[in-house]
Amino acid sequence: LQAKWILENNNWTDPLWWGELTLDRTIGIQYLIALSQKLFGSNIFAIHIPTTIAASMMLFLTYQLQKELVKSKYKLASPLILSSTFLWINYAHLATQDIIFAAIITLGIISSIYSSRLKKNIYFFLSGFWIGIAFMMKTFLVFIPLLAIFPFFYKSKILTNKFFWLGLIIGFLPFSLWSIHILTSYGQERYLGLFEKLIFLSKNNNFTNPFYYYLWNLPLNIFPWSIFAIVGFLNSRNLKEELSRFFLFTYPIVILVLMSFFSTKTP
Repeated sequence: LQAKWILENNNWTDPLWWGELTLDRTIGIQYLIALSQKLFGSNIFAIHIPTTIAASMMLFLTYQLQKELVKSKYKLASPLILSSTFLWINYAHLATQDIIFAAIITLGIISSIYSSRLKKNIYFFLSGFWIGIAFMMKTFLVFIPLLAIFPFFYKSKILTNKFFWLGLIIGFLPFSLWSIHILTSYGQERYLGLFEKLIFLSKNNNFTNPFYYYLWNLPLNIFPWSIFAIVGFLNSRNLKEELSRFFLFTYPIVILVLMSFFSTKTP
């Protein structure tokens, strides 16, 4: 609906809900859907193009991750497994920001790994760039993967590279320009609506579930692969390479714990 109103009103900056400004989120996903319809026509197919591109990108990046982290001749195993899980299939068919956000995070992980190994400026740039773009999609939720990956940033000295900071600044440009527009047009009080949603989600609400929610919900949503995933996850503690051990064991544990601290938990 918001993408439709962007096109009808030719307003590409203000997230409107029945004519009123609503700031429970940025205008990231609505903008992409509207742009897709502008280019390919107002139809169901065009609405899903951003998600389809992101889902394809996520499969390719997962393939690259397996090549880097798991020394196996079955390089297509991970993307094939991912594409056959109910959780991924469900979100890949929705015109929402979730699969796009997940793809951006995956880009951040593989870029950080390449930065550490190849020391190329483009990968240092992407290691910072993804953060701002992800923030434009899901705002404060980006801090969960960012906090999880931060020890690797610090240890591999990615934070000392100027191209990382250049990427970070450019990545935040869309959000910064959008924020300036909202602040100057509607004032600080309306803009702070973005923070109100974060406070709402951190407290008890309609989506509140126990701390251990993801411990059963995630394995159920990726069954039967969860059986093999748990075995592989436990064995990843014994990997000789520190980089693989971090991204296959430490990183997912931190993600799981941080997500569980929020009272809001989505299936």
